[in-house]
Amino acid sequence: MMDMKKLSLISLCVLATSCATHLSNNQPTAKLDAKYTNGSADQLFNTGEKYAKGIGVTRNYAEAADYYRGAAEKGNAKAQYALGYMYRTGHGVTRDYNTAAQWFERAAAQGNSDAQYSLGVRYMLGQGTAQDNSKALQWFEKAANQGNPYAENQLGFMYAAGKNVPQNYGTSMQWYQKAADKGLASAQYNLALMYANGIGTPVDKAKAKQLFAMAASKGFDPARQATEQN
Repeated sequence: MMDMKKLSLISLCVLATSCATHLSNNQPTAKLDAKYTNGSADQLFNTGEKYAKGIGVTRNYAEAADYYRGAAEKGNAKAQYALGYMYRTGHGVTRDYNTAAQWFERAAAQGNSDAQYSLGVRYMLGQGTAQDNSKALQWFEKAANQGNPYAENQLGFMYAAGKNVPQNYGTSMQWYQKAADKGLASAQYNLALMYANGIGTPVDKAKAKQLFAMAASKGFDPARQATEQN
């Protein structure tokens, strides 16, 4: 079997674009053209989705961002999350982690689980917010309790590592299993490591191999490396 000493659990800092804190000044909010504000919040969000994905139109992230903003300012949580994501990644707008966190927070307060998870990441990394593991945990729990697989995977890591919670391998495996069952490759990989090393469970090399293969089939590179070491 692969050398587990060379492998480790996957958490935010492995998957995030950067683990460094990067704060910038808030973006000025320019007055939107009427075409980005006329219509219902849902209509504006759907138009933003078309431009973001190139559905029936040429993909244009700047247009998408303006339609998302029109919908977000009318209170559409999905648009608020989408706009936060664009500010985090710099698609269609200048990257700004502060503004991203603000939009994530507005969507998270409305119960959007993707925004809750993303806000948790911001607190974990201190990216657009003060670094605060306690608040990160709170938002991860809110998202995970709605079935968000990324938040479930992160809680699995936090319980395995004893990060801001009492270390509990059994609870860790439960969260990893929930996310793995939803097809999240990083969770399948993490769960495989638990089985391979007998952490929180008896060693089960066959189960570990199966999970590594499942994650590798989705193009998850750490799992591919693990299967190659077999």
